[in-house]
Amino acid sequence: MRLLIITQRVDRTDPILGFFHRWIAAFGGRLSSVTVIGQQVGVHDLQPHVRVHSLGKEAAVPRMLQILRFWKIILLEHGRYDAVFVHMTPVWVLLGWPIWFVFRKRTYLWYEARGGGWMLPIALLLAKKVFGATDYGLPRSSRRRVIVGHGIDTEKFSVGHCDRIVGKFVAVGRVTPVKHYDLLLESLATLPQHCTLRIIGGAFTSRDEREMERLKAQQHDLGLSSRVAFGWESPDAVVIHLQQADAMLHACTGGLDKCVLEAMACGCPVISTSEAARRVLPLSCCARPEELADRIRWLLSLSAEQRRELATDLRQRVVNGHSLQHLIDRLVAEMRC
Repeated sequence: MRLLIITQRVDRTDPILGFFHRWIAAFGGRLSSVTVIGQQVGVHDLQPHVRVHSLGKEAAVPRMLQILRFWKIILLEHGRYDAVFVHMTPVWVLLGWPIWFVFRKRTYLWYEARGGGWMLPIALLLAKKVFGATDYGLPRSSRRRVIVGHGIDTEKFSVGHCDRIVGKFVAVGRVTPVKHYDLLLESLATLPQHCTLRIIGGAFTSRDEREMERLKAQQHDLGLSSRVAFGWESPDAVVIHLQQADAMLHACTGGLDKCVLEAMACGCPVISTSEAARRVLPLSCCARPEELADRIRWLLSLSAEQRRELATDLRQRVVNGHSLQHLIDRLVAEMRC
């Protein structure tokens, strides 16, 4: 099978979508030909038979010109692919479908997020299948939905050899209200002074900026100025943080966050209030919002042997059900049906 992949960014250094570079490489390891269209293209290192095209967003190309370039590429390249895999952006399904229908290209969509706007239900009708990691991740029901799990690179996200830093907690993801970082700050304020929190994320939108300002004010009011830090990190740096942290704290609502599984693959305990996370975490790592601080204290009280047993269990859950190789194998099999 020859595959066309359409995604927002092709950049292994991107703090949000850098993981998708590994997906592309994994597809390249399974398929004879892979063509990639990225709305924005940065640093990448892929196999010779993986061809990458940019729509020019990194060069501030206007949106209409990006669309024209998209149509040109899918027409000129139509002899190089049999199927189309659109990652997270239903708009490209709508824009490309008439051409793919004429040339009989099977179209598939990956979608794992809340919202989706008016284009998502139309894309669900046009795509042959829509893939998702969990049944929480698609805001609209569809008989074409196929749940395949997340794809975590368990070689990159591994236990590592560095020592855990007692009392170091991390949270990963964009600063936005659905992350409920305010709950994490409230819990941290009740913990011993040596406990710190590193929020690996930042703001994208004006709404995010307002949330950041609110969290900074809360941080000051709770006396946490020296114990909480915000900011994006490179994907490689995130791995090191997860290998060093005592735990990752997680209170996001919605689908199953990929960062939960990445932490688990690193043997880093996750304390989460998320309903979706309950599908993969042991009960001991789950808490209601009002129980979060108590559950963190429980974690701090574990012996070294108990910590090792928990870390082994968490990593094995990801290897068994959410590894990158498992995901790509499943996606390729589903697209060949």
